[in-house]
Amino acid sequence: MKYISRTLLISVALLALACSGASELTNKNISVNNTLYPTWYGAYEFYSDSTRFYARATAVSSDPKTAELRAEKEARALLESYIAKELEDVRKELSRDGSSIVNESNFIMMLRNAHYKIEESAEVSFKESIMTDGVYRGFVKVGISKPQVRQLIESGLSSNNRYQNEFMNSPGFSDFIQ
Repeated sequence: MKYISRTLLISVALLALACSGASELTNKNISVNNTLYPTWYGAYEFYSDSTRFYARATAVSSDPKTAELRAEKEARALLESYIAKELEDVRKELSRDGSSIVNESNFIMMLRNAHYKIEESAEVSFKESIMTDGVYRGFVKVGISKPQVRQLIESGLSSNNRYQNEFMNSPGFSDFIQ
């Protein structure tokens, strides 16, 4: 009887705890209006809309212009890196679907050379520096249009019509660039 009442008491306590519902966790120390980041900065390193691809980055320096230049360099590199990953996914999809030319080393090298040009072709959308804790933090957002990415890839593969047709007309590339 002693074990039954103890088990019953524990069961009732666990049932009450389970039925109490979840409450939202909040950190009271975080300001709702975060002045460290500009309002245009956003939450994602890389994203796209219907017409463009974007990347953003931040960097620090004792000089505001240097902070902005470092952030711009990082944002450009991130933009190229994320687009390169997407293009590699398209290439792998073509390979899985039976295309053998996308596995040729010459094709891979031409595709990489084409997407490396994205970094230098990107345009700065926003640039700003803010001083905090004695250093400047630079913020930069860069972007490139989807038609421009298409043109860079098409141009990079233009010396081989087979490569160009296989990649540019693939459903994966069309989905990516739309």
